[in-house]
Amino acid sequence: MRRCAVAPLGVLAAGWALTLWVAPWSDERVNDLFVYRSYAEPVLAGALPYRDVFSEYPPLASAAVALPALAGTDAESFRMAFAGWTLALAAAVVLLCGALAGRTGGDRGRALAAAALMPVLCGALVRTHFDLAPVALTLAALLLLCMERPRAGLAVLGLGVMTKGFPLVVAPVALAWLAGRGRTREAWHAAAALLAVVAVLGGTALAASPDGALDAVRYHLDRPIQVESTPALGVIALDGAGLGEALSVKSHRSDGLVHPAGGFVTGALAALMAGVLALLTLLASKRPDPRDLVVASLAAVTAFVVLGKVLSPQFVIWVLPLGALAVAWRMHALAAAVAAAAILTQLEFPARYFDLVARQPFPLAVVALRNAVLVAALVLVVQALQPRRHKQLLDARGPALAVRLD
Repeated sequence: MRRCAVAPLGVLAAGWALTLWVAPWSDERVNDLFVYRSYAEPVLAGALPYRDVFSEYPPLASAAVALPALAGTDAESFRMAFAGWTLALAAAVVLLCGALAGRTGGDRGRALAAAALMPVLCGALVRTHFDLAPVALTLAALLLLCMERPRAGLAVLGLGVMTKGFPLVVAPVALAWLAGRGRTREAWHAAAALLAVVAVLGGTALAASPDGALDAVRYHLDRPIQVESTPALGVIALDGAGLGEALSVKSHRSDGLVHPAGGFVTGALAALMAGVLALLTLLASKRPDPRDLVVASLAAVTAFVVLGKVLSPQFVIWVLPLGALAVAWRMHALAAAVAAAAILTQLEFPARYFDLVARQPFPLAVVALRNAVLVAALVLVVQALQPRRHKQLLDARGPALAVRLD
């Protein structure tokens, strides 16, 4: 594992250099570094998150944001320290993808190589956001589950939830997978471990400031439809058809849309998301193979990305491990869909982001295609998990199922 990881980690480091110094990968005209730095400065000076400084994120995000500021809070020092921090996180993601491939009958080398391409596919956004931290925790949780350590796995998943909430959608899939293997008792213990981590860390935030912690929750509930999301495309289409005006609003540190039918469109897609998550949970409960746990879990994250009311560009980072592992499993159409989604995101953001806000046709078409490709990735996963297709994949893999991490 160590020997085959050297070249991919070298490729990853070279890709990081591209995002720092070579256009177009280095384009960071729109990023969150100023927001993070403005938050980290008072926290390092002793201010408490939620009580003294507003935070829209769960408690562990404070550490992910503030840690690079130890090297300095001036703009350039923080920029370079954050780049180094995210490179370390990216290396962890690459190694975890390789380990998961080994545990699920895939080709480790292919997973490592594919994951190492993330800076090439995504550009600077991969190093100007802390999203690699919850992604790494999610992958670590799945690896522990594949290693027959469910309580540790769900506890680590809880850490991911408390860093950025999206890993929570993995929990029902993982618990159903355990129960489907006749391990109901362990599933209950694992669920308790997850809840304990969330309760302790969430309780800490509430203790620091009940109002501040609740403000973080209300922040997301009150947030309007974000301009790059699938609901946004729906209300823009309604506007174009003369069925109500979609008003642009600057809110919650992003660009949003307000439309008379916005609540209905958002609710309809949220219901669809719930249905997809329920289907993935059901399919996982009927599939004892660790590969099915991983693919269903990462597909659940993809459903959250593409069907939610917010789809910030960095959310594509959450989907990248699905593509890397699809390469390892030789699920080529799925790998191509994830790669296309990342490339299309880089094509739109940040170079054409403000054109998108102005609703220019080309960036709108790019975002619409990107979201359609993510939906196609979901369809491909569901097809792969169907009984007949699943049997075909098992037959094709043969002895590869016996491959395990040394």
